[in-house]
Order: sequence, then C-alpha cells, then structure tokens
Amino acid sequence: MAAASLYAIGSASVAMAQDVDAQGAATPEAGTNAASDDVIVVTGFRASLENALAAKRDSNLIIESVTAEDIGKFPDQNIAESLQRLPGVQIDRENGQGTKVRIRGLEQNVTLLNGDLFVSGLENFKVGEGNFVRQDSLEGVPSELIGGVEVFKSPNASLIEGGLGGIVNLKTRSALDMKDGLTLAGNARLNKGSEIGGWEPTGALIAAYNFNDTLGIIASLSYDKTNDHHNVLGGENRGNWAFADGRRDQATTPNNYYAPEYRYITDRDQYRKRWGASLGINYRPTDELELNVNYIHSELKVDTREVSLKFPFGQGELLQLRPGASIDSDGILQSGTVQANSAEAISFVDISDIKSDNLQFGIDYDNGSNFRANIAANYSTADLTREVANNDVRQTAYTVRQNGAGGALVDGVAGNPAAPATWDFTYQNAKFPVFGFGAGTPTDLFSNPAYGLFKSHWAFGDRSKVDGHSIKADFAYDIDDSAENGITLSAGFRYGQRQVEFASGRYLADYSGKGEIDASAIPDAERVPGFSYNWTPYGYFQDPGIGFKICDLPEANKPAAFAGCSRFGNSPVVISPVQSFLSNPERLETIANFAGGQNIPGGSLTVQDRAQMTDALAWIQALYPDTPFSFFEDPLQAYLVKEETKSAYVMADMGSPDDPYHINVGLRIVNTKLRVDQNQPSNADPVYWGTDSWNGVLRDFQTDTTTQSTTDFLPSINAVVDVNDDSKLRFSAARVVARQKLDDLGRGFATNFTRDSTVGSPTQDLFLFTNGSRGNAGLEPFRAYQFDLAYELYLGRQGLISVGAFWKEVDSFIVTETIPVFVNDQGGGRLGPVNQPANGTGGRVRGFEVAGQYAFDFGLGFTANYTFADTSTDGSNDFDTDLPLPGVSKHSFNSQVYFERAGFAARASYTWRSKQYVGNFGFGDGGTTRTLGIYQRSYGQLDGQLSYDFNENFGVFVEGINLTKADQSAYLQFPELPFRYESGSRRIYVGGKFKF
Repeated sequence: MAAASLYAIGSASVAMAQDVDAQGAATPEAGTNAASDDVIVVTGFRASLENALAAKRDSNLIIESVTAEDIGKFPDQNIAESLQRLPGVQIDRENGQGTKVRIRGLEQNVTLLNGDLFVSGLENFKVGEGNFVRQDSLEGVPSELIGGVEVFKSPNASLIEGGLGGIVNLKTRSALDMKDGLTLAGNARLNKGSEIGGWEPTGALIAAYNFNDTLGIIASLSYDKTNDHHNVLGGENRGNWAFADGRRDQATTPNNYYAPEYRYITDRDQYRKRWGASLGINYRPTDELELNVNYIHSELKVDTREVSLKFPFGQGELLQLRPGASIDSDGILQSGTVQANSAEAISFVDISDIKSDNLQFGIDYDNGSNFRANIAANYSTADLTREVANNDVRQTAYTVRQNGAGGALVDGVAGNPAAPATWDFTYQNAKFPVFGFGAGTPTDLFSNPAYGLFKSHWAFGDRSKVDGHSIKADFAYDIDDSAENGITLSAGFRYGQRQVEFASGRYLADYSGKGEIDASAIPDAERVPGFSYNWTPYGYFQDPGIGFKICDLPEANKPAAFAGCSRFGNSPVVISPVQSFLSNPERLETIANFAGGQNIPGGSLTVQDRAQMTDALAWIQALYPDTPFSFFEDPLQAYLVKEETKSAYVMADMGSPDDPYHINVGLRIVNTKLRVDQNQPSNADPVYWGTDSWNGVLRDFQTDTTTQSTTDFLPSINAVVDVNDDSKLRFSAARVVARQKLDDLGRGFATNFTRDSTVGSPTQDLFLFTNGSRGNAGLEPFRAYQFDLAYELYLGRQGLISVGAFWKEVDSFIVTETIPVFVNDQGGGRLGPVNQPANGTGGRVRGFEVAGQYAFDFGLGFTANYTFADTSTDGSNDFDTDLPLPGVSKHSFNSQVYFERAGFAARASYTWRSKQYVGNFGFGDGGTTRTLGIYQRSYGQLDGQLSYDFNENFGVFVEGINLTKADQSAYLQFPELPFRYESGSRRIYVGGKFKF
C-alpha cells in the first residue's frame, strides 16, 4: 500500500499498545496494566516503531505488532506484506503479491478480526491452468482498512484456538481514540508494473469524528488497481512424467532421464481491482459502558490471462530425443533436440470475483474498580465465483473429422493441411529453460497463419461460499487490586459455527441435437457384454478431432447412419464449425515478445485473442451457436464442511503494575464438531453427464457424510520477569491445536487423463489415466506442545536487542502421500499416482530468533531480525527420509534502514528466506511410482520509499516494490532439474497524501 495512507492516525498507535497490553493481561478487552494518560502522540515511521516497541515491552505475552502508521508507511499492497518485516514472520508470494502468512515458517495459523472470526473469501480457491489449490491468503485485505495487527507467538487461555505457528489478529480503529472533532486523511497514487504498460489509480480515504469522547464514527474507503506481467515455467499440472519404463523413447535413448509430459512456457498478464470499505461506531454513554459496531467489506477481482507454449517430452507427444543429447549422472537432460508430433499453444483466461463481509457487535463494561466484562457477536460471509475459458491452437498437422451426422463416412483430414506433420525443438536446461527450433522446422511455425488451427475449446468454473457466526463473553475480576502482588481471575465462553461450501463444474455442450444418443437409456436386454453404456450426449472438450461416441458402440446398437463408423477414423464431426487461422483471422492476437522473447523459438506467438474470452460461457456459446451449453456441477469436486465449536476458559493473572513479574496461567477447553459431506460414485460403473469420464462430470453419485467430535484441553502458562529496569525474561508453555485444511477434508477423487497420440500404439487416440488426487474426511487436526524462552534488552524508548528460542513437539503433522491406484480408462485402465493427505506420526519444530532495532537522534534508524527454524517429520520420498515441514525456511532475515529529518524520509527494506521443501511430486513410470521432493529456492526482495512532507497537512512520495525484480523458482529434487519459475516484476507508486 502507499506511503502514508494513515498519515493522520497517529493516536491509533497508542491505542494499539493499550490493546496489546490488555491481551497479555487478564482479558482480551481489559488489562491491569493500562497505558498512562500522559503519552505524547507523535507521528512518523520512527514514532510508529517506538509505539510498537512499547506494546511489546508492556505485553505479558510473546508478541509482535504493527501499528497503523507502520502499515501506512510501508510500501505494501495488502496485510500479508505489512507483516513480513516482523521477527519470525515470512510470507508466500505469487503473481507479485504477498499471499499467505507464515509464523516461524508454519502456515497452520489462525487469522482473527478484533479477536474473533474473520473471513476473506480466499480461505480455499484455485488458480492457473493447472487448477492449483491455494488457501488462507490475505491478498484481498487492503491495509487501509486495518488499524493495526498483532502476531501472537504464545497464547493465553483467552485467545481463540487454531494456530500452530501463532495467531494473526487484525485490529480496527476507534474514533474515540482520536482528537475531538473531525479527522480526515488519505492519499492518491498511480502505480505501474515494470513489464506491462499503463499507470493505474490507487487511493484511500479515512474520515473520523469524535463527539466529545462519547460517540465516535470512523469510515474508510480504498481502491486499488494493478497490472502485472510474469514469465512462467510450468507443467507440473500434467502429472504424466517419466524416467525409465514410462518413456516412449527408450529404444532410441537408453539413458534414463527425467522427462515431464509437457513443459509450459507461459506469458501471463494479471489485472487486479480491489475495493474496500469499513465503518466503525463507538458509543460511550457512561464512563463504565461502551458499545461498538465494526463492519468491513472488501471486493477483489483477479483477471488472469495466460498464453502457454507446450513442449512435449517423455509421455507427451514426443517421438524421440535425437542423438547427441546431454544427460548428466542424475538423469537430468541438460541439452538436446526433441522431435514431437504436436506443436500447440493454449490461451487461458481465469477471472475470479471475491466478496467478503465481516460484521461485529461488542459491549464493554468496566466498573472502574475490580470488574470488567465484554460480550461480542460476530457474523462473517464471503463468496467466490470463478469463470475460466481455454483454447488450444495447433501449429502441426491435426486430423479433424469430416461431414456432419447423416453424411458420408469418410476418414478425417488435416484441418491445417499446410502445417508440418512433426517439428523439432532444441532444449537448453536452466532455471527458466531456453527452447529453439531444430533443423528442418519452419522458423515461422508460430507466426504463419497457414499453419494454425483452433483445436480444442472448453470452459469451467468454481463457486465457493463461507459463512460463520459466533458469540462470546469474557469476564475479569480483580481479587486483589493492590499495587503489589495483585491477582485477577478471568473466565469466558464462546460458541461459533463456520460452514464452507465449494463446487467446481464444467460447461457441457448438449450433442443430442447433433445426433449423439444417451447410451445409459439403452435397455439392458439390448446391451452387448464388454461395451460401455455409462455415457450421455454431452461433451466438455469441443475438439473437431473427436468423433461421435456412438461409434464406440457395438454395431447392434448403432443407428443406421453410423453403421461401420470409427470414433477417431471415419466418424462424422460432432462439433462445428471447424476454424483455422486463415478462415477466422479475427480471432487472433500476436504476442511479439512472448515470455520475454528469449526462451521460445522465434520470440513471438500467434494465438486465440484472450480479450474475446473474458466471459467464458458467452465466448464458447458464440463459437457454437447451434449447440446449447449449460453448467454442470462436478460432484467429485463439490463438498461441504461444517464446523461447530464450543469453548470455555479460566485464567489467573498474578502481578501488579509495580511488580517485577507477571504470571499468567489458564486452561481453555474446546469441543469441535465437524461434518464433511463429499461425493463418491454410487456404483462401480457410474453414468456420466458426458460421453466419457474425461469429457463430462459424474451423474451417478452418493453423498457420504463423515462426522467427528473432539475435545481438546489446552493449558498455558506465560511468565515475564523484569531482570532490571531495562531487560525482561519471558517464558511460555502451551498446548495448541490447528485445524485441518478445508480442501484436504472435503475434496473427492479427481482424475486426470491425457490422449495417447503415439502412432501405432494399441491405445492411439484413446484417453488414458495419468494421475489423481483426493481428500481425507477423517484427518485429525494438528496438535502440539510448544515452549518459548526469550530475553529482551531495551535501549531507551527507541532500541531493543532480543533473543528467543522456541520448541514445538507436534503429535501429528498432515502430510501428502502418493499411492498407486488403478483407474479405468479407454485403454482398459492402469495404475497411476494419486496424492492424498494423511496424518503422519508427528514431528518437531525448533529454532531461535534474534532481533535488534535502534533510532539515532540525528534521524537514522534501523531494524533487523533473523530466524532459524529446523523441522522434521516422518515424511519421505524416494531420496530422503525425515523430511522437513513443507514451506518452512531454515533461515530468514528481515532488515530496514530509514532516515527521517525536517520532513524528508527515506527507507529501504529487505526480506530474505532460504530454500524450503514444499512437498512431494509423484508420477507413474511404467509400473513404478516415483516420488521426488519439490524445493523452492531462496528468495530476497528489496523495497524502498522516498517521501517529503511540505507541512503537517500535505506530502508526496515515491515507493518501489521488488526493486531488483527478483524472480522465484523451484526445482524437483535436484537443483539442476527445473520445476517452476516466475519472473519478478518491479512496481512503482507515485502519489500524494493529506491530513486535516
């Protein structure tokens, strides 16, 4: 976000310090160590760090915090990026955005709003052509809507359970914490990505009015529009890799090597638009009573447009690896020339709309003596709608069916007869491999319209809805409120529900008007043994090379017009018209500098125009106006998860403000009831809406409901001792629990198929099973014992040196296992790798943190922190045992250097994390299932900002994100075996700010 969108809200920092202290003391709402009334409110980044430091010092828990001015001063695009500077906090990144927050490397955390339920709409979603599942992203939450953030690394009994790494608590603002009267602040900016054209607007406005500390109203509005471009290496979604027996070129290449089914070189543009609004009302009718209402609304639209050029290898449409290839001792292809059947590119448009609403009500009571109470209610809801359109174009010869139903049965012909039958491409290994044309291949293969055919068209979508509500009450009573050795007892309860519904579906064409029949309606008496009748006249892939399914029936069941037909031979065409680049040039776009221009043959590519595909259903319906399309939900990709929690706690705090110690002990008891509805085929030979399982969705299914009820006892102890006036020693021990991922619980059995184009193969033109995935409704949550020990040395109000150690003994991690499963396909079925989550036997997380910060009187200051996290589990693959927990970097480092003086401010921020294991990748290699580890390479990012305040009301700034355009990449087991790559993009913001 921008430099100082919250420039005017200096007092929010002080309020945050008070709230943090309250969390660390008797109750989340009120504490025994209130901040003094004579705090001087100052502004600037230096002041915000001072306030956050005071909050850390006063807290009775191990926490980190970001105050409103901190957020406003960082060059951050969302809440996740606002947290990345804190000790022990890292974030995941994708498409130039910070997404998931990790505390000490762990993703099993809980995000709250004012200490209770919060939803963003991105709890579970899919991205990209590979439908990769992503969860718990904070990229949709604008920083401008939040007054501050707390990161709890050690819990007490009053805090809501759910974090294995910790708790992220988003805090809204109160107008009663501001000066009387009107406060108005905001900014207006323009931003631009380095690899894409166009400056886009961004801005925020915050208005608050304090009516004599009795009634306060605050509202904020934010708008953010960004464009990004990335060059990408992909292809792991095509799981049909090979190494030995699975390769089609074993005869010509006896040396085994790792060969993906396809490698994708992708040119990706992403357009984001985000609205956010918040409203807070605080009413204090008496000194003892305060009523509050908080509402946050956000809308995010993500428009992703990709073009990918597909390079076939081992089990793709490879013909041979030509002699002279270089394969190293690990089986990694370093260079070579591949001859392949297919030269294809895909245009892909993925548009997601996410909306979320969070509404909270609260009543706070404090008698000013020894009793405090809080009652709060919460309602949250979010919706996600995703629409996706796809088109494959072909630049080598592709056989299409001829004539319509009722016409003469003739063999198919090339839909692009001028195109070459095969092509050769060269490969040079690298993090982002380089491809070129081989000898004999036309150098205009991807730009000459005479070669191009619009091959396959398909569209699908996702729907997700999250609803939740809760009510809670907290009470605190000071048994002894004397200046020394005070004792406070606290208790509370909470009831909450959360429900998540997810559905994925396909737009299917109704072929009944074309002459296709419903085979499931053929009477049993007329069926011939050995043939399949589990299909209906619908289709997902609109491909002119696919003939009528009728042709797969025995002659006794075929209508007269189809007698003797072969589906991939002389069948009539099912879907028409068949279009080429020459017949329909209005459908084309040419990308002149495709994926940077250096990594593909020729540097440019002509494909289906993505701008025509932004309405998936309208686009595909317009292509085939005589064939109706409808959305069919895929039962195997639909699920419902409902969670009901009842919790209660008791807690005692010992120590008064004047005591050199504070001890907090408590017990939280949580009962969780979980219901998971997921769908499975209702019989061994279910019928599909579609001509094939790969060409439709399941029709015959049953819903299986799994329920479980668990009760967790979560004791905790937190102790802090003042070693002297400037140093503290902290200790914490607790039992914690983290809930399972929703998609891991709910998803059914999803299978992937690929068409065998090997000439002469017994399964030529048939669709074969490659790989799959499924959930596990019986997963147990993460549970662990954790211990923390920390020492803090404070150097006045502006300095700190701290050292802390942490240890987590985890009962059971959830790991991904790859197992071979037999799945029926058109070739009679075969074994393939299926990934599924499972409970492991446990593991360990241990490490330490070192942090320091200081501000000099002449305006220079710095912050720096380092985290070491070592993890181990019982996970394994073909090469390693005792694998680390996925996503945890062993080393991470954050630093900032800043200078502020006479209105001028400059700041540079750098974050770095070492490589991390992110999971296993399995594939079927002939009769062998192979499993290798995926490792994300180390990543560092430099951000910066310059600003100048003309006076206390106006200022200007320029800021940059990822100034060095650092890229991200991953490898498969061996550093030389590339798996993923995403180029970096620099973003520049220029704007002005104001406050009144």
